[in-house]
Amino acid sequence: MALPKTTPIEISLDQHGVQIRSFDEMARFCKAVINSGLAPKSFNSPEAVMVAIQHGMELGLAPMQALQSIAVVNGKPVIYGDTALALATSHPAFLDIEETVEGNVATCVVKRRDRSAVVRTFSEADAKKAGLWGKAGPWQQYPNRMLQMRARSWALRDAFPDALRGLGIREEVQDYQIKTARGREVASSVVLPETAAEFFAVSDDSQRAALNDKATADLFEEVSK
Repeated sequence: MALPKTTPIEISLDQHGVQIRSFDEMARFCKAVINSGLAPKSFNSPEAVMVAIQHGMELGLAPMQALQSIAVVNGKPVIYGDTALALATSHPAFLDIEETVEGNVATCVVKRRDRSAVVRTFSEADAKKAGLWGKAGPWQQYPNRMLQMRARSWALRDAFPDALRGLGIREEVQDYQIKTARGREVASSVVLPETAAEFFAVSDDSQRAALNDKATADLFEEVSK
């Protein structure tokens, strides 16, 4: 017995483009994006495109904005620094942002209506401590820009966690060190020496405090000596 023919549901369009109203419509749209060959490199399947679009919708981004604003770093979705800035500036509580780079020290001041201004800095000394200064790529080609993006990342994440919804910022997350702990990869923003002895030889108080966290401590071969 032949299966009954079904009539495809039309996907609505308006001046803003495709209007996705159901899971089925999203699945069809994501397949079309993959078939177009224009999907960002990180999104190589309709399912990956769907996850990116879903993250974007939760942030208030349209489908194509989401695909251009979300990247995958260390297996996790993150947003670009310019997208984070756009989300913050469109927030009802946003007042102002000031970014400066002077003497290899980047400063970002973020002001919102309902709390005190958030001031974060990132300097050449910070970059050297993290093993970033002079690193091949953007840190070598555009060091001041990278200092600016790191200060911005810290300031926006602290000032507007409600706008960013916990997503990391690409320019920061891409510099995290990857270590293997108990067979799984762990991303850390702290440059971790190979042994606890090396760690204590170079660490400051904030890094020493990190050993109180078991997940961080597990990255070392010896933590009790």
